[in-house]
Amino acid sequence: MTNSDIIKRVILDYKNTIWKTKFYTALFFWVFVSILWLIEPFFFVKIIGYIEQYINWESVNFKNIVYFIVFWIFFIFFSLVASYIYRYYLTDKNILFFHNRQFEYWTDKIIHMQYNDYLNKKQWSIYKIFDRWIKDTFNFLFFIFSDLIKNLSWMFVIIIILFYINYKMAFATLFMLPILMYIWYIFNFKTQKLQKQVNKSWDKSFWYFWDALQNLWLIKTLVLENTFSKKMSSLNNRTMEKQRLVSKRWSVADIYTWFIVMTSRVIVLSVWFYLISSWEINFTTLFLFFSFIWYIYFPISFIFRNLRNNQEQLSSIRNLYEEFDELKLDKEIEVVKKLWNIKWNIEFKNVSFWYSKDKWIIKNISFNAKEWEKIAFVWNTWAWKSTIINLVFRFWEIKSWTISIDWIDIKTVNKNSLRSNIWLVMQDNSLFNSTIKENLLFANKNSTIKDIKSALKKAEANFVFELKDWINTIIWERWLKLSWWEKQRIAIARLFLKDPKILILDEATSALDNKTEKLVQKALDKLMKWRTSIVIAHRLSTIQNSDKIFMLENWKIVENWNYNELMAKNWKFHELANPEHLILN
Repeated sequence: MTNSDIIKRVILDYKNTIWKTKFYTALFFWVFVSILWLIEPFFFVKIIGYIEQYINWESVNFKNIVYFIVFWIFFIFFSLVASYIYRYYLTDKNILFFHNRQFEYWTDKIIHMQYNDYLNKKQWSIYKIFDRWIKDTFNFLFFIFSDLIKNLSWMFVIIIILFYINYKMAFATLFMLPILMYIWYIFNFKTQKLQKQVNKSWDKSFWYFWDALQNLWLIKTLVLENTFSKKMSSLNNRTMEKQRLVSKRWSVADIYTWFIVMTSRVIVLSVWFYLISSWEINFTTLFLFFSFIWYIYFPISFIFRNLRNNQEQLSSIRNLYEEFDELKLDKEIEVVKKLWNIKWNIEFKNVSFWYSKDKWIIKNISFNAKEWEKIAFVWNTWAWKSTIINLVFRFWEIKSWTISIDWIDIKTVNKNSLRSNIWLVMQDNSLFNSTIKENLLFANKNSTIKDIKSALKKAEANFVFELKDWINTIIWERWLKLSWWEKQRIAIARLFLKDPKILILDEATSALDNKTEKLVQKALDKLMKWRTSIVIAHRLSTIQNSDKIFMLENWKIVENWNYNELMAKNWKFHELANPEHLILN
């Protein structure tokens, strides 16, 4: 997208958000208020005219001066009220309204993006792009509808007034304007590419810092703090060198502006001397032209100076559009059937998935789990496990396979209905940065305190009752108030409240010690009772009691029996199994 495309898009979105009538009314009022402020120099000129008459011993009507000053005061009051209406009601309020609506639109769209789109993006960049867009869109619109329109209106009206008063003085005043515009254009053109390099350098520094934060534990264990600190310092210094060059160029442009304004004053003063000698002009006209020089040259400089910021703002807006405009949403386009009173049967039929033709994950896999069965999967590599989970939840949509629940193809089922009947217990279960109670109520908002207590007891999470604020205890960011096993038990309690029909366990006890594992396994056994369960694990204690164990190798199922039968076959599973340590090698 070009800059002009982005500007058109933003303005169109803004107009459609605040409604056309309000948009054009505001536009007219912005111009009207800008013109009001241009009248101010004429009051000064009138007062100077009275003073000039008095100095020249001409007759002066002091009563008229008093009336004029009173009128001037009323005009100032009217201008201030109009400016307040213009600034708050027609600029800030409209832009904030637009900002709020766009925030709602884009957050809703991003939250509803398909999960595979999310996995294909750099997670750190999603927030960064959105955060930059929020600030830069507001600032860009404020510049357009507050500063740009005002300054352009001033210039247009002033030029007409100057030529109406005296075309010779007008030419003298505007003589240096094309030169100023050309200088700023050249500086802007030369600086534009360099500013893009600066922005990319800042992005690189930010990414490197984010990567360090994400791997802080690893950095500390490998004693790499100084290495990363030096690297970030080096990136920052290179960025600052480029930024200093950009700032230096704009500072030089400011010097040119001051020089041109000073030169314009000399030209205007010289022309005035020539015209006053021929009685074509008076002193008050000179004052008027001197006043309007500031209203012409510095607004132009202000506009060009802000082009640097506008480039960065447009870049941020472009990033958002390019990153999220074409997102495929995880929403139902058509009305599809919901799962009602399911009997918990689940079947994979000729399911295949690959990232590329030479990188298969699973290939023509078929299996079924009957009502209340517990089935387990093992393999000598684990790349496939997240694939199976994502396919069951319909995070990836592929037409070539069939996964059915109660003989209903899940591609024809409402996603919310499907996901509400399935739940995943992982090795690292996520909890929100809120109270234990709120985390549990996310599973079932209608749960009573009695239900919550019962779920915590079933999940062997009795430690919650010993906390000072028990279920009102806040789980801080990164779960600093909970140990690993405590977090796991609260996640299981959440499952009891959710009461899903189908359960998937992904290495749910792999990070626990033997004592804690027994407690968690006890809670999981309660949870899996009267439910269809799919278990992915490498601990034999977790899978030994499964009704079926599927052994996968080279993308396919190569063995399929219960534990005792697989061990008796003395083949692939037997090679992996290590009953002495109760693990799969």
